[in-house]
Amino acid sequence: MQNQESKNQSGAQKNSSQLTGIERQLVLQYLMDANVPVTLTEEIELGQEKAAENEKSENGHRIRTVASGVFPVALPGEQITVLDQGIILLKNPPESVKVFDGKKVRVQFYFNRLGLYFITTVKTVKSGLALVIPSVISKIQEKETKKTENFSAVLCFNSNSSSEKNISSSVNCGFSPEYPLFVNPKWSDVEEPNQQEAKKYLEKFVMLLRSDGKSIGNGLFLISVVRFLSDKNFSQNQSIEGRKNPPQIIYIDHERLVLAAKKENIIVNKDEEYSVVLGFPISKGPIKERTVYAVFTVENIFEDDLNQKCCAVCRYKNIKEEDVRYLEDKKN
Repeated sequence: MQNQESKNQSGAQKNSSQLTGIERQLVLQYLMDANVPVTLTEEIELGQEKAAENEKSENGHRIRTVASGVFPVALPGEQITVLDQGIILLKNPPESVKVFDGKKVRVQFYFNRLGLYFITTVKTVKSGLALVIPSVISKIQEKETKKTENFSAVLCFNSNSSSEKNISSSVNCGFSPEYPLFVNPKWSDVEEPNQQEAKKYLEKFVMLLRSDGKSIGNGLFLISVVRFLSDKNFSQNQSIEGRKNPPQIIYIDHERLVLAAKKENIIVNKDEEYSVVLGFPISKGPIKERTVYAVFTVENIFEDDLNQKCCAVCRYKNIKEEDVRYLEDKKN
């Protein structure tokens, strides 16, 4: 009996993200009544998992290559008609949507700012393409950025910063497990379908930095920048529409750090000064944490072509030599 109860509880937890029957009816009515923009992404079948995400080892590192044709396509509400039968019609669909014909897709949209999605198959009909809304509609489960990883980072704002009126005096930066810190990024970290666009960004930013006479150093930080800006899925998995999230640190070394976020969440300005307090836990000894304090200048803010995401490249201006050596040692 206990095992059965356990299974039932497990099943309930597994389906907790799915809408109830009443909730689904409300969402269907909302889709029919309003011009709701949606985003389509090809859904990779479990049987295609090996082809879609192949991981192998190279020099002790894992490389991920992703199948092509999985880029999200956004459709404005005026291109969509939702029928009473729970069918979405796409009249005169653009070429970017026609490639999904006959394929399973993940359809995402917002209902009262709540991110929802369902899985369905795109089919051809006389008037264009059609999507049947299935019985299961689920809530988007957003990946939460970590508050701490192997260290913490608090971004502080000076009283003379023009950003201060919009934000608090300090913000805890987030971290992403997809961007391990104090590890040299590699070009193979960029997912295969994104590499062409990432290369275009890289060439553009290198030329810009050289024309400005700014030091690139080994340029490794730019790999993380172009990887983030070319990632098509970053802004698609937001569970609450328009929610403000702190910027993530996607790269850090003894010379600079890179902050990344959606454009509206980049809370620093180019050429302004800020400070950061880095905390490194110490497992043994009377001192529990090693603290590094640095003042930095935002050298550049790079945006993607859609003006949705930004990376702020920040270079230390005032930092102790012993802290520079400590940060250098963290990468060794």
